[in-house]
Amino acid sequence: NIDFENVNEADRDKLTSFIKDIKSKITGTISIDVTIPSNSSNWSRCYDRKALADTVDYVMVMAYDEHVRLSPVSGSVASLPWVENGIKKSLEYIPHDKLVLGMPLYMRLWTETTDGTVSAKTLSMQESEKLAALSPGGRIWNPDLGQYYYDYIKDGKMYRVWEEDARSLALKASLISRYDLAGGAFWRKGLEDESVWPVIAAEISNAER
Repeated sequence: NIDFENVNEADRDKLTSFIKDIKSKITGTISIDVTIPSNSSNWSRCYDRKALADTVDYVMVMAYDEHVRLSPVSGSVASLPWVENGIKKSLEYIPHDKLVLGMPLYMRLWTETTDGTVSAKTLSMQESEKLAALSPGGRIWNPDLGQYYYDYIKDGKMYRVWEEDARSLALKASLISRYDLAGGAFWRKGLEDESVWPVIAAEISNAER
C-alpha cells in the first residue's frame, strides 16, 4: 500500500509514472491512498485518480480529516454526509470495484478559548470514553452527522468531541454495500475499542453477499 501525501501539484504526472514503474516491477497486489477530491492543490489535485486507478489494483480513499488538526474551526473528523459525498466524488474517477473506503478509528478533542483560539489533538476511543463523563449533558446522538457529540467546560475552556465509535463506523461501513465498493480500510490501529470490529465485520460481510 503506497501513501504519498502533500505532493506538489506540479509532480502529479511524475507520481503517476512512479506508480506505474512500481507496478511493472512487482507481482503482488498494489493499492494507493488518495484523499477525497477537492480544490486543494497539494492535498487533492496532485492525484490523477483515473490514471492511478487504471494502474493499481485498489485505491484507498482516506475518508477522514473533514476538519484537519489545524482547522480554525472545530468539527467532525468524518461526518456521514461528508464521507458519502466523498465516495460519490471519488467514483467519478475510480471504478467501484477498485475503491476501498478508508475510515477513521480516531477523533479529535477540540479546545476553544475565550479569545477564539481553536486547537485539537488526536483522541482514542478509550480516551473519549473517560472524557465523555465530564459532559453535563452526556453524549448526544446527531442523526444528521451519524455521530455522538459531547462537550464540557474546564478551566474556562470549551472542549468538544465528535465521537467515532461502533455505531458511527457501522454507518460508514454500510456505504460499502450501498455503493458496491471493494472493501474497507482503517487509520489508525490501536486507537479503537475492540467493540468496533464485530460491528464492522458484520457490515463488510453483508457487502460481500
